Amino acid sequence: MAKIPGEQYGSWSNYIKSIFPGLLFCFALGVLARWIDVNVIPEQLFIVNYVLIAILLGLIIKNTVPGLGFLEAGIDFSAKICLFIGIVLMGAGLNLVEIFQVGGSAIIMVAISITMCIYICGFLAKKIFDNERWGHLVGTGIGVCGVSAVIALAPAIKSREREILAAIGAALLTDVMVLLLLPTIGHPLGFSDTLAGYIAGIVPSNTAQCIAIGYAYSEPAGAIATIVKSARNAFMPIVILVMTYIYTRRGLPVGEQVRLGLLWSKFPKFVLGLLIAATIGTLGFISAEGVALAGNLSTWFFVTCFVGIGAGIDLKSIGTQDLTVIGFGFVMTIILGLYAFAFSRFILLL
Repeated sequence: MAKIPGEQYGSWSNYIKSIFPGLLFCFALGVLARWIDVNVIPEQLFIVNYVLIAILLGLIIKNTVPGLGFLEAGIDFSAKICLFIGIVLMGAGLNLVEIFQVGGSAIIMVAISITMCIYICGFLAKKIFDNERWGHLVGTGIGVCGVSAVIALAPAIKSREREILAAIGAALLTDVMVLLLLPTIGHPLGFSDTLAGYIAGIVPSNTAQCIAIGYAYSEPAGAIATIVKSARNAFMPIVILVMTYIYTRRGLPVGEQVRLGLLWSKFPKFVLGLLIAATIGTLGFISAEGVALAGNLSTWFFVTCFVGIGAGIDLKSIGTQDLTVIGFGFVMTIILGLYAFAFSRFILLL
């Protein structure tokens, strides 16, 4: 993480003066995004949530209103530092024991799906764009827990804003596809509630949408989707640790081994905060009210971050490559759906 404040600012007072306008800009648009989500968007359109709204508000206003260059420092702060704070706070709501409570078969099913997503997306991105990192970011978002996983992994592998935006787009695409396809295919083919619940728990990306899609199919399917999705979410710290190790190894000269001290220097320290918060929450040292408060605060930091991510994107820089990466979401949705169906039918015998 960059030094705060940077040497160019000279003092904390100069730094705060520099970032304040852009930070206020991002926070104000974040408040507007959440208001629109709650008061304007119908419940039936739960796919369109504050994440997408915040990114679009930042993207549109920054790219259409002239003379906003003075906001750059605060926008950068919002997209990065608010992200780190939000990730640590999010850890309070992660229960590390949940991964062992869903049954051995479901754990295996989730572990395979996550590995498959990261590998396939990484392979496609390397072959098409010679940018495996981009594929790993997309695969982690689709495989683990959507936007949360994307923004948690991005700093660890040093992803750029446009890569983050495309990965979020790919994750959102999977949710839209499953929302449309699962009831359309599942009911006519006679999918049981259990089978539909496993598919809803494995394929969609973001937690809220995943659970909502399950309940949209049936109440029992929603309950199963919630359990399976909780197992996926619990894998997030493990995925971040593994990917940090992999990218640290790749950055070393030929023949040099990963040393503990070197790995620590490369390790994103905010992830340590995430793990500490998750451990404290798992051990029961944070009350239910405290977890709720941390979750609410993390949402506000995240929505400010999302505006910053959108505002940091130059529309002129978005091209066919970015749209193709988002299209990975289409490919992975089909692959994940087939995998979830086959595993549930032939391994779990549902």
